[in-house]
Amino acid sequence: MPESETTHGAHHAIVGKLCGQELQDHQQSAAAKFAQALDETPAQTVVLSSEALEGFLRNRGYAKTFFGRIRELNLEPKLVLLPRNQPQWINSSYSSMVKGFRRSEPFEIFALAAAQQLTSRFSPWLELADAYGIELIARPFTSEIIACGVVPEFLQTIGINSSEFRDAQIRRNEAAGPFTIAVARGVLRLICGTSRQLKWLQARRCKAKLATYLWGKGLADSGYCGLTTALARHIEQQLRSDNDKFAQRVWGKPWAEIFAADVDVEFIPNDFEVRRPSWSTARRLRRTIGEMKAVVEEILLDPALAVEAPWNDLRRWAGWAPTTNI
Repeated sequence: MPESETTHGAHHAIVGKLCGQELQDHQQSAAAKFAQALDETPAQTVVLSSEALEGFLRNRGYAKTFFGRIRELNLEPKLVLLPRNQPQWINSSYSSMVKGFRRSEPFEIFALAAAQQLTSRFSPWLELADAYGIELIARPFTSEIIACGVVPEFLQTIGINSSEFRDAQIRRNEAAGPFTIAVARGVLRLICGTSRQLKWLQARRCKAKLATYLWGKGLADSGYCGLTTALARHIEQQLRSDNDKFAQRVWGKPWAEIFAADVDVEFIPNDFEVRRPSWSTARRLRRTIGEMKAVVEEILLDPALAVEAPWNDLRRWAGWAPTTNI
């Protein structure tokens, strides 16, 4: 796993450069350093891990550039994909985006729109693999895997025994809870409404400041759920055909059989816009939003974080490109 230009172990800069992205000045050499590391460190397997890559590879232009450059480095690309039942995936995605100051609309509006988008379907990954002649390795990201830990599952998928690593069982990137979501969403609505989007650097700073504030005040929580059972069934019904197409191709079984513990699950939402919090929690929430609003307003006044550049556009890191059809 390359060590250069990583963000907590993620290779966002490397994959961005390999996809043809414009990066910050200090990251421009990410691909060159990666190529140098390949020459200096012989290995049978090279692992590039970045959530941004999921968005990039859904863009035709970025995908073509990425796989072309990978093969120029004499590497044979393989894609490791961990599909998840979409209601749970959409719930997790919403939590991640809101706590990252990227979205602020109500959960149901987000979920219904997400279910309609191509990004919620897995069959395009089959088409991508076929188009570039690459191996697609799919492992179901089930509730059992979440309980046991995804790191050992991933390591086993690429042929490595997790017992070789002391910290393979450590859980990272825990999902936020309803209080955290309500604070981030409330602050972003007060600052930007629901249409304006922060710059990438601004959003990163806001996310970090919020996490520090909540941990310092003993208010950090986890386990957000915006789903109702009816909404989850609606999403599953919409995506059933595409899911079965994917599951039959990669596992030879229906989706519902692979995700038996995840489909038809009952959900009780804890989103404060659906289930009103107690009086004391609501008062604490108002105070926290007010204090964090002042912090975010100060962040937005920093010109170094508001620079107009392609790499500072949050949409680019999700695979958006101004001149390429997605």
